[in-house]
Amino acid sequence: METTLGEQIMLLSLDDTTGAPQLQSQSEYMISSASVLELALADRVRMEGDRLVVTDPTPPGVPALDEALARIAAADEPKDVQAWIFELREEAVAGARQGLLDKGAIREERTRRWGIFPTSRYPEADGSAEAQVRRKLTAAVLEGEEPDARTAALVVLLHTGGLRDLVFADADRTAVDERMAELTEGHWAEPAMKQLIDSVHVALSAYSASTTVTVINAAT
Repeated sequence: METTLGEQIMLLSLDDTTGAPQLQSQSEYMISSASVLELALADRVRMEGDRLVVTDPTPPGVPALDEALARIAAADEPKDVQAWIFELREEAVAGARQGLLDKGAIREERTRRWGIFPTSRYPEADGSAEAQVRRKLTAAVLEGEEPDARTAALVVLLHTGGLRDLVFADADRTAVDERMAELTEGHWAEPAMKQLIDSVHVALSAYSASTTVTVINAAT
């Protein structure tokens, strides 16, 4: 079962049994960032200066990515990566969820929170896709294998977004962080992709910092 980077992050972030999201806010921004990286890997967008531009408007053939590409192409003027990560978030998350539903990887269960408010959960329906993702991540991070570009990009997102424990909660944290940081340096990427990875890293670091400030302010 082929899955997009955004779908892979969603699979990793959903509780397999209850379907409840884990680290929801961080995961949603990672899914949005994944759309940008996926389009770059498909040679549809690249960086020009500090702006993201469309190099090929041909839809990749994945509804969520097609929509993201169309939005970027229709913008009145180029925007930086951080702007697109924020603007594409809701559609990227909805698209990843629908993609997994269409592929039968998750199922929808509708309930009522506190018996009043309707809500949905998305427990696992077919664990093969997530198992494949975890095998690739384990090989790249714990076993030192050289990953393909898409797996390396997923490592970048998990590391930058602070989602390490979704996959490696029981592994040696120091070793995991060192290997993920090494892959995040982008030695596997072409210069244009490396520039985009760096931009995503800056954008997500800014988000993480703002989240920390919000939590501290709420606590005080």
